[in-house]
Amino acid sequence: MSDANKNVPNGPVLSRRRFLVATGVLTAGAAGLAACGGEDGSGGGAVEKTGTLAFGVTSISDYLNPLSTTSSRVHWMTESVVESLYTYDAALKSVPLLADGEPEISGDGLTWTIKLKRGVTFHNGDPLTAADVVATFDFVTDPKSTSDWTTYFVGYVKKATATDDHTVTIKLTTPFGVLRSHLTNLPIVHREFVKKTGTTMGTGPFSVGDIAQGRQVSLKRFDGYHGTKPTLTGITFKAVPDPATRMVNLREDKIQIMTDVPPESIKLLEKSSDIRVHEVAAPKDLVTYFVANKKPFDDVKVRQALAHAMDRKGVRDLVYGGSADIAQGAIGPVAEGHDPSLKLYGETPDIAKAKALLAEAGLSSLDFTLMVTSDPVLKNVGQVLAQGWKKAGINCTLETLDISPWVKKWATGDYQMAMTGFDGGFGGGKTAFTLLGALSSQNPLNFGYKNPEVDELLAKAWATTDAAERAAICKRINGLVAKDAIAIPPVYPKLIVAQRTEISVLDEKQMSVSRIDVAPVRAA
Repeated sequence: MSDANKNVPNGPVLSRRRFLVATGVLTAGAAGLAACGGEDGSGGGAVEKTGTLAFGVTSISDYLNPLSTTSSRVHWMTESVVESLYTYDAALKSVPLLADGEPEISGDGLTWTIKLKRGVTFHNGDPLTAADVVATFDFVTDPKSTSDWTTYFVGYVKKATATDDHTVTIKLTTPFGVLRSHLTNLPIVHREFVKKTGTTMGTGPFSVGDIAQGRQVSLKRFDGYHGTKPTLTGITFKAVPDPATRMVNLREDKIQIMTDVPPESIKLLEKSSDIRVHEVAAPKDLVTYFVANKKPFDDVKVRQALAHAMDRKGVRDLVYGGSADIAQGAIGPVAEGHDPSLKLYGETPDIAKAKALLAEAGLSSLDFTLMVTSDPVLKNVGQVLAQGWKKAGINCTLETLDISPWVKKWATGDYQMAMTGFDGGFGGGKTAFTLLGALSSQNPLNFGYKNPEVDELLAKAWATTDAAERAAICKRINGLVAKDAIAIPPVYPKLIVAQRTEISVLDEKQMSVSRIDVAPVRAA
């Protein structure tokens, strides 16, 4: 670690206001990514007849710039359009894509030099150059950009520069080995498109075609693609908000892929020989937060009482129809550091243990407010938890907010306990970076949780370039924060996607890092 940061337990310290501006919370929140519109999905057709694939999603964002957000609503549409310096191979190992080989890392870990492949062109014919990579980095490290990606780079990346047309040098403020994972996910966009919102341009196998705002986005095959050419001539993403309508569209072959399948519909879909359902463990996390510097959650025993009184089985079975795993810590099954042997809390409420812990904290009962987003699933999770907690004398009031006010209250610590859903794979990949980052006592979004051992381990986890070492460190952190009951999701939900069997089988390994790779799809 550099001398400038040697006393900092988890990297550079930012003021809360600077952090919130840098990450876009105070300036944009999530409001700018709200989708609108919808249609019945008509106008599709079998792949072998049209050469195009219809993809049914719940909504389509007005934003099509993948540098603005790490939302699935954007990245599922653009991951065939834009590419990253590195990508996942069939075994989910990070391998070069736009980069020409492994990065050269200086002895002090503060300088990364990356060569770019030659002969790669953008969809308008312009060659990929170091200037495009630098423009991408300038955008995601600029506090004024309000990009979700700033949370992955702010405070760590000092500057990216073009040494020549095909060489990029990245200067860091502190050793940051997890950068390799971030480079495996960060889209590289044509330098003239980094600030545009309604469209994007990359080097991928498909380019952006027609856009019907909030309703439909069409992609068309890029014949100048530098890699394996897709057999599809186009992909159409259709906004079909109602899940029942999406299911009908899938059965009628108006769409060939359906996302956000309701868990209760899995068995019904599986009855059809024309449909295959994918139920995949993926970074679809329920994230919990406490204000741990104010009563009642400044007492670890109170938080532990809450954890022991959680009805995890009820959430899994009643809300997710069994399509979830019982949770024990912050890190889910596919992320580095998951510990399947961790068994601190039961599947059903341990009323006696919860009451005993409350008594040790000097309480006979507990009243608090749980702030959740207005997503129907989150509301149902909150209701099931509230019913379980009530048996232990814990009275929970649910505060349900739309995403933008939820984010602003969360970012300013205006809550007692908060919970939301989070798709971490688009930015964090297999790492636990986004799940654990706010647990550092130096993080501006940490409200009162302090564990010096966790701070020290977090600094080591993000510094190392060894993925196995990082996983082992994160496993230790996961156990500590689970014991401290500071991160207590009830379950780890699964990604559920349905497809027509007339197309080739979607890659479930790619789904486990939140990607639905449609570029290789062909008529089966």
